[in-house]
Amino acid sequence: MNKTELLTNIRAGRKQLEVAVARFSDEQLLAPRLHGGWSIKDLIAHFGFWEGRIVTLYGQLLRDEAPAADEPPVDELNAQAYAQDQAKSLDEVRREERAAYLQLLSIAVDASDDALFNPQHFAWTHGKPFAEWIENNTYGHYEEHADDMKR
Repeated sequence: MNKTELLTNIRAGRKQLEVAVARFSDEQLLAPRLHGGWSIKDLIAHFGFWEGRIVTLYGQLLRDEAPAADEPPVDELNAQAYAQDQAKSLDEVRREERAAYLQLLSIAVDASDDALFNPQHFAWTHGKPFAEWIENNTYGHYEEHADDMKR
């Protein structure tokens, strides 16, 4: 993969997400109809949480800071994020997620090819290119949850 392909995939995945979300009214976005009683609003917040974490991670790696080694498991992080976002309005969740997405997109646009695709660029990634973190938390993540919105 190269930067052009990465950006094309990010933008295409984003477009698919936006089209999927646009099919629903605000009332439908708030209805707890997904797995675990989540709403589509909760899913949007979930995307924003992970997009934001990757933005933070990239900043840490650029500053040669090691991310926390004692981080809770993914399910626990998801539960914490879910609890924090419950009191937020749909508009607030949308704004925060969009801001996190745009920051992550900006990283993909501005980062060097070496930072994105060289598996050895950041020691913390243990031989995986940073572009995988971007993929897994943008279009790959949207695709992972696409069936949730189709139900």
